[in-house]
Amino acid sequence: MAVSGVPMVEAATMPCKEADEALKYAIIGIFCFGIILEPMALVKASKARKMMALNPRLSGSGKVTAAYIIASIALVLWVLGLIAKIVAISKQQPS
Repeated sequence: MAVSGVPMVEAATMPCKEADEALKYAIIGIFCFGIILEPMALVKASKARKMMALNPRLSGSGKVTAAYIIASIALVLWVLGLIAKIVAISKQQPS
């Protein structure tokens, strides 16, 4: 006989707010203010990972991993873009 309702595993977990915020910052940082939002996303993701290690009832480890990956790649691309702009500007100036 099957018991109807929410399975115990799902009922016992709760989403990690920091994981949601980290993913939100990482995605928004792709489009604007990445040089600021991507490091914030990495810090939030790190905090969320520590919180989940201390409290196994928190869920969202996939969001934390996605935030780490997105924020790392986007931050590297933002830095490379800034370097490319600086190099382009320095080449335009007469010596």
